[in-house]
Amino acid sequence: MRANLRSMRMFFTQIKGDSMLLMMCFLPPLIAAVFRFGIPFAEGQLRSVLQRSAVLSEYYLLFDLFLAMFAPYFLVFISAMVMLSEIDEHVAAYLAVTPIRKRGYIVSRLLYPALLSVAVSAALLSLCALTDWSVWNLLLACLLSVLLCIPVGMLVVVYAHNRVEGMALAKLSGLVLFGLPIPFFLTNGFQYLFSWLPSFWIAKLFMTQNYLALLPAIFVSAAWIWALYRRFTRKLL
Repeated sequence: MRANLRSMRMFFTQIKGDSMLLMMCFLPPLIAAVFRFGIPFAEGQLRSVLQRSAVLSEYYLLFDLFLAMFAPYFLVFISAMVMLSEIDEHVAAYLAVTPIRKRGYIVSRLLYPALLSVAVSAALLSLCALTDWSVWNLLLACLLSVLLCIPVGMLVVVYAHNRVEGMALAKLSGLVLFGLPIPFFLTNGFQYLFSWLPSFWIAKLFMTQNYLALLPAIFVSAAWIWALYRRFTRKLL
């Protein structure tokens, strides 16, 4: 445990020394503030221009779901960038044979930042949400967001050869969030063509308040992690 925490401190030291990664730590609260104040302002302007009673407000829940994803997505992406740097410098392989071992390295570089993002995401959602959230639904949304974003970080590490490729892959892997708007805009059976995306089931869960959707949301995310785990650990070593 102590070795993992020391490795975690090394992780934060690397972020502090990298201006790009440090700047990305502040993006989730900035985006949350834009959502909280910018979207209602845009709603008021659009209603007056279009002479409609509601324009964006029908999709406030969708905006909240994206808001829940931002902190996990950015923190996991930062973790992936740090791991790519450590792989290039052979630090990852070295740490894997120290007392933290391979499992401890993965925990300190991926699991701990992901768990930290739960607290950050919950804080941002509680302060900047556009809809009302119960404590249970808020925590559930944040936990599912983390479970969704972990495969994104794994994808970047597995298929990128350097940080430049990692940034490009992070944008591409962000398509896993594309499942969120599907249930809002597709109401027929065609929506289930996107059921392989964990984000689809997360949106389905909170849109319908049908907690049976929690099972496929967890299962699909776990399937992504399982499919990537072997290549992920092989790349680290």
